[in-house]
Amino acid sequence: MWTVPAERFKAGQQHRLPLTPDMLALLKQLPRWRRGDCVFSVTFGTSPVISWAKVKARLDHRMLRSLRALALLRGDDPASVALPPFVNHDLRRTVRTRLSALRVPEHIAEACIGHGRRGIARVYDMNRFEVEIREALTKWQALLGRIVRGDTDDNVVELRTGEA
Repeated sequence: MWTVPAERFKAGQQHRLPLTPDMLALLKQLPRWRRGDCVFSVTFGTSPVISWAKVKARLDHRMLRSLRALALLRGDDPASVALPPFVNHDLRRTVRTRLSALRVPEHIAEACIGHGRRGIARVYDMNRFEVEIREALTKWQALLGRIVRGDTDDNVVELRTGEA
């Protein structure tokens, strides 16, 4: 279970997200910091990343480099390749959209991306839907696996290990 403390979560309340087996395996593969336990950190784990601008700029640079290398392999002009602009929130939009395509109920898909329930349901329904959220994320995990293996028609560019 990944728990985001209330002080770090936009809604001001603790957010718990069940982790799937693939998520746990990925986390176990990450190097451990000697000084702290923050996973996303530029201070050796002592504090979390506050601004993602530099990280995003490096990712954009590496993605464009990979796209240009692929163009060269295809015999295309690498200089004509451009990386369409995107923001980190586009990842949330993609997950939310794909959860709908996977027939995940709306309130569960919203909970997966950290949105709380609204109106009367927020007041009277105190269920956290952790089992349902884990099932939704397991569906998402399976779809990502198919995309990575090339079992779908999706347009995916593979990055070299250690580049992302």
